[in-house]
Amino acid sequence: MPGELGEQAIKVEWKAVEITAEALKALIRQLIENKDKIQHGQQNLSKLNLQGKKIEQIDLSGEDIKNFRRELNRYSVDFSVMKDRTSGNYTVFFKGQDIDRVYVGLKKCVQDSNKGKRPINEVMRKAKEKAAQRAADRQKSPEKEKSADRGHEGR
Repeated sequence: MPGELGEQAIKVEWKAVEITAEALKALIRQLIENKDKIQHGQQNLSKLNLQGKKIEQIDLSGEDIKNFRRELNRYSVDFSVMKDRTSGNYTVFFKGQDIDRVYVGLKKCVQDSNKGKRPINEVMRKAKEKAAQRAADRQKSPEKEKSADRGHEGR
């Protein structure tokens, strides 16, 4: 009798292992099929609402929103950005569970701006000014352009 009970217990345990393995296979198959449907990063507000999580928001000026978007994507935050057309400010919506990552992204953007990293518009404006200045200098003194022959006189 004790041998039969032990044998039955082993059969029950084996059946449980088989059921667990089947459930894991089905779960992995479902994850693989739906991996393209899961969206992370920037998305519209309605898709963010469909995730069923509490939504938080912060208001930002539009000075360096591109860097902030880049940081949020780097930290895998699901977010939505809306621009107020009257003031030019942005409202960033995100899931409440991501508040720590949003804080880290904000901190990184502030550090970058304090380090002297300038927004791309400012860099482009300064580059255009330099190019215009160099073009004006070249037009004033064309003899400096003939420096290609320099160094070849003694041959």
